[in-house]
Amino acid sequence: MRGELYLPLALLFLSSGLSSNAQNAEGGAEEGAEASAADGEPVLYFERVIELNCTNPNLPKDTYHWTKNNTEVSQLKDKRFQLLEGDAVLRVKPAHELDFGNYSCASRGGHALSWRVWGRPHAKLAADTNVVEGQKLKLSCKVVGKPAPAVSWRFRNGSEGAELPLEEGALDGRVSFEDADGVPASVLVLADARRADAGAYSCVPGAAGVNATTTLRVKDMYAALWPFLGICAEVFVLCAIILVYEKRRTKPELDDSDTDNHDQ
Repeated sequence: MRGELYLPLALLFLSSGLSSNAQNAEGGAEEGAEASAADGEPVLYFERVIELNCTNPNLPKDTYHWTKNNTEVSQLKDKRFQLLEGDAVLRVKPAHELDFGNYSCASRGGHALSWRVWGRPHAKLAADTNVVEGQKLKLSCKVVGKPAPAVSWRFRNGSEGAELPLEEGALDGRVSFEDADGVPASVLVLADARRADAGAYSCVPGAAGVNATTTLRVKDMYAALWPFLGICAEVFVLCAIILVYEKRRTKPELDDSDTDNHDQ
C-alpha cells in the first residue's frame, strides 16, 4: 500500500525536476535546449537572461535557499540576482558571461535541484580577409562566453561548395592551429597562401556555440606591380609625346634662322 502511494509522488517529483532543468535563458538559440560538457554532465546555456525554477511541487509555499558556486546568492550583493515567486525562481538579468557556474537550490521541505550554467559562446571574425599569394595568413577567432570551449574550423571553397572540416595538416600540410586567450585552436595559420585557398572560413566554438565566417580573398603577388607599371607606361608615353612635339617645334625655328642669315 505504501509503495502504491509513494510511486505517484516519485513520478511527480521526477517530472518537476525535468521541467525545471529544461528551462533555458531568454534569447537562447533553442528554448529548453541543453548540451553536455566534456565530462558528459548536462549544461544549460544562457545569453542575456538566466532563469532557474526550483518550485517544490509538493509544497508550493516552501522556503528556498539558493547558492552559486557554493556561495549564498543573498551574499552576492548584486541587484541583477533576483528571487521571484516566493524565492522559488532565480533570475539574473542582464546576465554576463562571468555569471557561469554551478547553481543549486534547496527547500526546507527537502526539494533540491542543481544546474550547470554556461554562457553560450559566440565567435567573432572579420567579415572580409585579404592576403597576398605566397604570404602567411593568420585568422584569429575571438570567443565571447565563459567558459570558452575549444574551437574548430570549417572551409567552403565557392558559394555553392560544401563545408569541409579543417584539421591539422590540411590543405597539403599548410594548416596549423595556435591557442590564444586560453581558447584552444582559436588561431588558424595558413602557410604559403594560394589562389585556390580563397573561400569562406568558419570558426565554430564548441558544440552549442554561434559560428562566425570570414570571406578570404587571395590577391595575385604581382597585383601591386601592375598599377606601377601602368604609371611608368603613361609617363613614358607622355615624355615621348613631349619630345616629338619639341623636335617639331624646334625645326621651323632653325629654318627661319637659316633664311635670315642668307638675306644678310
